[in-house]
Amino acid sequence: MATIAALAGCSESLSGVTGGLEIENVDSRTTSLGDIVLTVTITNDSGSSKSSTLIGQVDISGGDTYTKRRDVTVTGDSSNTFELGFDISFSDSLSANQYEYDTELEE
Repeated sequence: MATIAALAGCSESLSGVTGGLEIENVDSRTTSLGDIVLTVTITNDSGSSKSSTLIGQVDISGGDTYTKRRDVTVTGDSSNTFELGFDISFSDSLSANQYEYDTELEE
């Protein structure tokens, strides 16, 4: 199986939109099967629990774009780490060696 290397990554800070939630950090890794996992740290600077939908997108260079959504909740004045796993098709994992990823929070 081919190894996919991260080309670029970024995160969106949408604390005004999601009422205290902010994406603090995003890391990516590939599995031995060529799938991609994004690890996203979200902070909540408000005094109460907040919920949102975490959206992650992986764009394979020369291949498909994959999107995952996950409902997340972070207690007040704390942070949590969440994972988004992307099951990359066999043809994309063999033909691509670069990808870009992005994350955002949606109400």
